Amino acid sequence: MVKRLVERLIYLVFTLFIFIVLWKVTALLWDAFVPWNYKTDLVGLLIVTPILIALSFILSTLAFQYTKDS
Repeated sequence: MVKRLVERLIYLVFTLFIFIVLWKVTALLWDAFVPWNYKTDLVGLLIVTPILIALSFILSTLAFQYTKDS
């Protein structure tokens, strides 16, 4: 029980770390290539952010599966 809880906690922390890295990279690219106005900010908030969240969970799951298989 405790082992499963610790695994989930590590998984969530790792997912949060991946999300923060993706968020910062996206912010750098967004500032460099996307013009700033309320429409692009809305697109970023409603479309890009959920994609980043999903991508961080997918990458975290793949990383944990890779470490368990090794």
